[in-house]
Amino acid sequence: MAWKKLNEEEYREYFDSLSQKLGENKAEVEVLAVGVMEQEQTAWIPFWGISYDPPEKMISIISEYIDHHIKQPKEVRVHETDAGVAAIEIIGGDGFKHVLKLKNPVKM
Repeated sequence: MAWKKLNEEEYREYFDSLSQKLGENKAEVEVLAVGVMEQEQTAWIPFWGISYDPPEKMISIISEYIDHHIKQPKEVRVHETDAGVAAIEIIGGDGFKHVLKLKNPVKM
C-alpha cells in the first residue's frame, strides 16, 4: 500500500480510532531536522496513543516514557499496508518532520 494524506478535519477521529486499537503495541518516534540531521528521540517503547486537540492545533503522542507534542501540524500522512497502519509522518509548524513507526502495524 502507500502513504495517505489526512486532512485536518480527519486527525481527531483517525487518531482516536488508532489509539483504541493499539493493544500492546510498541512504537518509535524520530524527529528529523529536514536537510540537517536525523535525531532518533526514542527506541521501541510502549505506545499508548496519539491525539489531536483542535483548539490548540496540537498532536500529542503518548508513551510510557515520554509525551511528544507537535504544534501547528502542516501535514500528516499515514503509511497503510495490508497489515495495517505502519507509520505516521507529521510535519510540524516548525518545519521538523516527526515520524512515528509502529513495531506491529495496527488494523484500522
